[in-house]
Amino acid sequence: MMEIANIELRHLRYFVAVAEQESVSRAAKRLHVSQPPLSRQIRDLEAELGVALFVRDSRRLILTGPGEVFLSEARAVLQRFDDALVLTREFAKRDGIRIRVGHSSAASVEALPRILRAFQNLHPEAKIELRTMTTSQMIKLTNRGELDICLTIGEINPGLKDFAVEEIGSYGMLAGVPRQHPLARLDKIPLGDLAHEPIISVTLSDFQWYNGYVSRLLTPYNNSFKVAEEHDRAEGVIASVEAGRGVALFYDVLARTIGERLVLREVTPTPPRAPLVLFFRDDRRTPLTASFVKAAHVLRAI
Repeated sequence: MMEIANIELRHLRYFVAVAEQESVSRAAKRLHVSQPPLSRQIRDLEAELGVALFVRDSRRLILTGPGEVFLSEARAVLQRFDDALVLTREFAKRDGIRIRVGHSSAASVEALPRILRAFQNLHPEAKIELRTMTTSQMIKLTNRGELDICLTIGEINPGLKDFAVEEIGSYGMLAGVPRQHPLARLDKIPLGDLAHEPIISVTLSDFQWYNGYVSRLLTPYNNSFKVAEEHDRAEGVIASVEAGRGVALFYDVLARTIGERLVLREVTPTPPRAPLVLFFRDDRRTPLTASFVKAAHVLRAI
């Protein structure tokens, strides 16, 4: 394919004006330019294309066959460019200072407020829309263009096409048991003991990474450990454990949320920390998205 390196939008505008006016002098008046430079631009365009666009007679300029084709395409290009300008300006007025953030409930306890404060310092004029959901929902809505960036706990599938993923922190794990449970008397709770208790968890279909993580921790001690109940939110898990229906593993960041409702203990051996990650579509990166990532780096300084 031949490379056309020196054709610019002004060449297209000049050409369309000359074609519509059938005269360089009339086109020059319409464009508010002098006639000699306009004639030179048309000659340069023909030289770059390698074809004659006009047949010249004593009274007017007539388009050649290639000129007719080029006129149609040039008009389409200019219209598309003008449409792009309008859409961009409308976006800037309506959405240009808005960022839509998806986040998990656990990520909102400590990390999200700190990021938002840092982001506000960078963009005090920006509007922020927050939506709490599962990681799978975040991925789906990000692909649809309904979210700009997401914050969650757990590893993101590295095979996700066009996604940028950045780990910005991590959380430890705590065992949560009812206050009257025998394990509550221990300073640290062995994972082997937890593996033989009824486990209360969040729903497997919505929280696949968390459930896989718990399974990897407990299976070595009991390959038939039992998930007694599944709930769609951490609040349901907390309530069920508080009622004495089982035990659970919680990210340590939830300790403040759980408060005195449960007894929280470190587990032994110490499990791998759960990653706190940001992710977004790299092919839709915007200045606001980049600023949000920059704001998230405040967590690394803590």
